[in-house]
Amino acid sequence: AVVSTQSTGDNTMEATACLHPDLIDKIKETSASDKDSDGASIREITGTIVLNSVALHCIKRDLNKAKRVLVQHLSTLKEGEAPSLQANMLLVYIELRQGNTKNALRILKQQQEN
Repeated sequence: AVVSTQSTGDNTMEATACLHPDLIDKIKETSASDKDSDGASIREITGTIVLNSVALHCIKRDLNKAKRVLVQHLSTLKEGEAPSLQANMLLVYIELRQGNTKNALRILKQQQEN
């Protein structure tokens, strides 16, 4: 799909369109065992893209969308698989920005246990 945006000197709109959850879902459908030329799994690459998307939504102050995308990503983890430190820190940031200090503290405590 080709995304056309007006040139504003800011590529945020284009980046947001490229990181749309529907596109991320298509990437996730690819087998997690597939490796790129550097040996990184599609699953690892997808995780990085999702976390970058969440960070972009945070920068744009769209915390509800950031949280929705992050929670969707976390729901794809295998049973017993711990979320990455980056995912947890993004979730803590979102919770703090939304005034949910108890949830942020709970997440930090869970991170320490892992």
